[in-house]
Amino acid sequence: MRHFLTEYRDSVLAFVGILIASISLGFAIWQGKEQIKHNHVSVEPRINAYFSIDGRKDKWGIYAINNGMGAAFVTTITVTVDGKPVNAVENNIFVGAIQALGLRVGCFIIGGPRPNDSFKVGEEIFLIEARGGDRSCAGDLLRLKWASLSPYRLDFVLETESIYGDKFRYIYSQNRQTRVD
Repeated sequence: MRHFLTEYRDSVLAFVGILIASISLGFAIWQGKEQIKHNHVSVEPRINAYFSIDGRKDKWGIYAINNGMGAAFVTTITVTVDGKPVNAVENNIFVGAIQALGLRVGCFIIGGPRPNDSFKVGEEIFLIEARGGDRSCAGDLLRLKWASLSPYRLDFVLETESIYGDKFRYIYSQNRQTRVD
């Protein structure tokens, strides 16, 4: 009988040991998956774009900034004017947007990202900015301002990837970035 109890005890202890090891393994796998998710979120770019008139900083135009914790690698950018897609002019989609709006290109400094460009963390770039001091451009500048505030007049979609290849889409008219699966 004593031999039977010893074997029974050893079997129970072995079973408990296997159970504890299995639970520990399950917890380690879960923790690893959560760590991977955390790593992806911790380097997620967050694009915001806005129209600004700020005389203190000599800013007048449309700007984009990466407020996230990781670089944003631009994959595509599409611009629409009056609901119609705009073609790039001289390899710049925003030159095409200015022309489609019927504005004079000479009144603006055109920037903006191109596919394969990247935004560093905290980097702010101008997309379309007023060229300083030319009073004959005042009408064009005001028309750009009103167009940028109307989602049906001027809009753009910026698609980016994080360092891990996670895809995001930023829509200017909604000032919203979403994850693309």
